[in-house]
This record gives sequence, C-alpha cells and structure tokens, in this order.
Amino acid sequence: MQSLAAHLRTLTQEQLTSLLANRRDATVEPAPKTVDQLAGRLLQPSSMAAACALLTLPQLQVGEAAAALGGGWTTARLATLLGVPEGDANLAAALRRLTELALIWPYADGFAAAHLSQLWPHPLDLGPGAAELLVARNMNELRRLAKVYAMPVTGYGKDELIVALVGWLARPENVRRLVAQAPADVHAQLAALALRPAGPLNVRGIMFGSAGVALPWAAERGLVVRSAWGVEEMPREVALALRKGYVAAFDPQPPTVPTAPVEAKDAEREAAAAASQTLAAITAVAGTISGGPVPLLKTGGLGVRELRRIAKSSGQKEDCSRLSIELLAAGGLTEVSDTGLALSRAYDEFAAAEPADQLLDIVDTWLTMPACPLAPADSTAVSARVLYWDEGEEILLTGLRALTLRTLADVLPEGHATDPGALADRLAWQSPVLADQADEDLHRYVTGIWREAHRLGLLAHGTATRLCRSLLTGDADASRRHAQAMLPRSRDTVLLQNDLTAVVTGTPSANLLALLDSTAMPESRSGAWTWRFSPASIRSALDAGSTPADLLARITEVAEGGRMPQTLTYLINDVARRYGRVQVRPAGCCLCSDDETLLTEILNTRSLQALHLVRLAPTVLASAKSQAETLAALRDAGHAPAGLRLDGSPAIEIPQRRRADSSPAEPDSGDMFPLPRLNDPADVARTLLGNR
Repeated sequence: MQSLAAHLRTLTQEQLTSLLANRRDATVEPAPKTVDQLAGRLLQPSSMAAACALLTLPQLQVGEAAAALGGGWTTARLATLLGVPEGDANLAAALRRLTELALIWPYADGFAAAHLSQLWPHPLDLGPGAAELLVARNMNELRRLAKVYAMPVTGYGKDELIVALVGWLARPENVRRLVAQAPADVHAQLAALALRPAGPLNVRGIMFGSAGVALPWAAERGLVVRSAWGVEEMPREVALALRKGYVAAFDPQPPTVPTAPVEAKDAEREAAAAASQTLAAITAVAGTISGGPVPLLKTGGLGVRELRRIAKSSGQKEDCSRLSIELLAAGGLTEVSDTGLALSRAYDEFAAAEPADQLLDIVDTWLTMPACPLAPADSTAVSARVLYWDEGEEILLTGLRALTLRTLADVLPEGHATDPGALADRLAWQSPVLADQADEDLHRYVTGIWREAHRLGLLAHGTATRLCRSLLTGDADASRRHAQAMLPRSRDTVLLQNDLTAVVTGTPSANLLALLDSTAMPESRSGAWTWRFSPASIRSALDAGSTPADLLARITEVAEGGRMPQTLTYLINDVARRYGRVQVRPAGCCLCSDDETLLTEILNTRSLQALHLVRLAPTVLASAKSQAETLAALRDAGHAPAGLRLDGSPAIEIPQRRRADSSPAEPDSGDMFPLPRLNDPADVARTLLGNR
C-alpha cells in the first residue's frame, strides 16, 4: 500500500481523475481525503475484481502473468514469459492499461504485482510464491538456505532475508544452475512437479494431510518448501524456472467479425420504422393497461396468460407486448397498486412528450433494464413470466448492452454490417469477466440484446445507426438531432375520410391521440395510425360527457384543412338524436308502504335528504343509498322500518361480534440501506492533490 501511495503522489490531476473515473467504487462516500486512503481502497480485492471487468483478454492474460512473476519483475522478464519481444506494442498497450487502472505500477527497477495474488491465487496453474511459503520458516532455516545460495546471512531481519531469498529464486538462471546439480531421479521429479497444475487443498487434504512429495535434497535447497498444511510445495518462482520452453497464453488479436456491405440510407430508414413501431406498441399496451386492472402473480411478475390477453387486446404480437411491458415498468411508467399493474403519473408526462424525446427516454431505460425480454427462451427457466427481475441479471445485462453497442460501433465502419453469430466470441475477448459471468447464457443474452437494439433503432440491418454512435460518444445534442430525424414532431391533424376512417400519417400528438381514442376505435398503430368512427364509439364519447356540438367542433378543429366528411356529421347527429331517449337512474333500494301519507312525510323529512329519495309511485319511494344505509337513516329519524330480501321474505339481522385481527399487518419494510453515493472523480482528485 505504501508503494502504491507513493506512485499515486506522482500522478497529475488529469491522471488521478481518469483513474477515479474508471475505479468509481473508490469514490464512495465518504470520499478518500489522502492518497493513503485511496491506495487502501484500490487494493481491496472487490475493487480490483471490478477493475478487471474493464480489461480485454490480452490485458487479463498480462495481469495473470504479472501475478505469476510476483513483485519486482521487469518488462523483459514478462515478455519472455509471454513469448513476445520486449518492445512488443501489444504488450506495451496492455501494461499501460493495467497501470492506468492502478492494478500494477512502477516499483524499484520493475513493477509491483504481488498484490495480484488476491485475484489469481494460482496464476498459470502455479503454486504459492516463495515469500508465502518461507514466512513460516524460522531464522535458522532461512540462514541455512541463504548459505546454500551463497548469500550473506548477517545484518538481515527476517522480512529482509525473505525478500533476498525470493529475489534469488526469482532469477531463473539461479534455479536452473542449482537443479542441474541434483541427482537424476530428483531432477526428473522436480521437472514433473513443475508441470503439475497447482490448486487449493481439498477438505480431505486439510484434515488428514497429503502425501505430497518426499524430496529431501530439494527441500534442503528451498526448491520445495513445507507449507502451513504440512505439504511440501514447489514455490511459484521455481516452477516457472523449470518449465522449459513454457510460454504463457497471450492473444492480442481479437476474433474477426465478418462484415458485409449495407446501404446506410436503408439502415436509417429501417431504424426509423422500427423505432416508430416500438413507440406505437408501447402506446397500445399502455392503453390496454389503463383500461382495466392487470393482475400480477402472487409469486411475483406477470403471468403468460395475462401477457397474451394484453397482446390480443392491444393488437400487438406477444414479443412486442413483452418488450413494451418491461420498458414501461423499468422506466417507472407503471406502478403496482392493490388491483395489480397500473400506469403511473409519470406516463402522462411521457405521453405528452415529442416522439424523439420518448425514444431517448426509452433507450435510456433499456440500457439498464433488468431483463432481456427478446432473448431466446431459457430451457432451464421455470416460467416465461414477465417482470420477474433479478439484481445480478440487471448488473450483467447493463454491462453487456453497453459492451455490445460499443463493440459493434468500433468494429463496424459505416456502411458495413454483421450478424450476431460471431459476436459472442468477440465480446468474450473484449470483456472475459462479463462473458464468464454470463456463462452459458452469453449467446442467449447477445441474441436478445441484438433483437431489442433493432427494435429501438440503435441497430438496423446489422449495423450501428447514427443514433447509436452519437449516444456512445455522449453527444446529447447530436443524439436528439438523430432521434428527431428518425421520428419527426408529432402530428396535430388527422385526415378524415368518407368511409368513417381517420388516418394520421406519422405519430399523433398526445391531445390528438386522446381525442381519437375517445371518439373512434383504433385499427392500426404502426406506419399510418388509423381509427374508425362507429355508432358505438360516438355513443361512448357522449357517455363521457361530450355534447354533439362539442364533438363536431373538436373533430373539425383537428381535421386536415378543416374538412369534415358529411358521413361523419350525419353519424354524430343520428346517434345524438337517439341518445338519452331511455334514461337509467341509479337506485340503492326501494321503500314500499300502503301508507301514502307516511311516505310523503318521509319524502319531505329534512334529515333524510341525504338518501336522495324519489317517488316512483304513490306507494313506492326510491333511495340512492344501500339498504343498510337507508334502514339506519330511517331508524335515526324515529321510524321503524323492516328490511326485506329480494324474494320479499323478512331480512333477519343478527348482530356480529367483532374480534381483533389475529394477524396484524406487518410494518412496511422499505429499503433501509440506500445505495452509497459516488463522488465526482474530479472533485476527489483535487482534494487528494491538495492533501498530498
């Protein structure tokens, strides 16, 4: 930690800011105030593991090789282990990236890397390092070993002596010269032991010990060392020296991604059509959700049967409905109520926004959406329900989506396309950690991300669109321009035709959509949006409180050129003429009595006005309240009414005894541990520079 702190003090503000921007977990509140505190955070195993997710395959391979060499190795020694020239450009690039992330740093005449053993306990299938094994030896044993190596034994403390011994073993020529003196059988055993893959001891080995190797000659010379578990193990430095001709894996060249030419104009046109259809599907699904309760499963999520009902009602395919529901929920546009899934207040703001802004919001939601609804079905999944989220899957998918888009934008020049078949292998090279986390689901997730990105207009015909590329560069203005080019401003006018259809070429505005949905039946919500007026749809508008004159005025106002077809005018007037000829009035119950004078008294009693009594006949009054409320009110007014059942028999009222609830409701268990706040990297860097 001291050597890392010393290295951090040499960095400029720009370098520190870049480091903290990559290692964001190191900026968690409270932010580090000194470089010593920062060094401690950067050396946490969880922080180093998170940084490894940012590394490509060759960078990880260099990191593992560095862990195998331990501290103090030189670039020449590392290059030899990897089988490349010392000045290899790919090796230099990998070292530069590892240094930028503070996973290694310059130390003495080489690099510090001993801390990487926390990430790679057995790098390159090697055993523990000599320092780890020698620390359990006493000073007499260490001095005896130093004499074998012809090293001075006085003036050293234990730690200093171990460092010197490890430095001697780390030089391959020293080990090989020493092993050359071994008897032939010992030499052969050491060569075989150097090639044996090392691994952690199993439970049986810890409990009962292990046979290990019996090589007294090698043990006297430190070529094998008895570990804390009583097992003689070969130090990592010795094994590396004895692996003749061994070269560690190093794959600097990524797998090729086959490409094919594609017309950029065709791709942009396809992206615009796909994005428009997706927004239309979201609108249609939201309309279905707002039309009635959407029950959720008791075990969580939305059932397949309910999904199919929504798809049928909204006129969308099942996969479109699945994607729409996931996007609505992930974006906070729905919420869970007592009756199930319902639209939230945020949806009204979303619906009123321009199509381009809606698309950008949806894309932003998709990038961190905790589900991959268009991925091929998982054969091991218990159910295909919707809205069944998993936190681990959310983190994984967030990384995979960003990685997929960025990789495609990097490897595909404009005018070139590919297919998802070879993409998984390239992603596994680009981020082995993410690929390893996805495991067997990698190809499935990549296929789902590929399909979803095409639906959102980020990909089209297998290539990255201009919208996708601008989002990756972080240019918000360019992203909005491209989104507006794909989805022009919403339309405020509608083409009314003589066959009672209404057509909007483009995306209707929120007000126009609300008007047409309330007065006509939707027929198509993709490409050209169409509705059809009918007697039932006009009657529904009148039921909602509109008047015939109001309907004619509002529809004429949005008609293109103010042209109102005569057929539609006739339809509205005809339905209005017949509307209300039969009136249905609500009634909670009836009061019947042969005493007309008594009913007249009750009708005119001021304390009973809340019942809203209406005389239906000389001997019948109608009450707007329920039977129980009406009986209670009459009794409070001094009357003695009798209740009847539907068949006219007396209603027997037996008082019920009230009991306390035996299972009180559990208190709301909200999230008592909110996510920690991350500080701005530039602010933290300035603080560190001021305190160093």
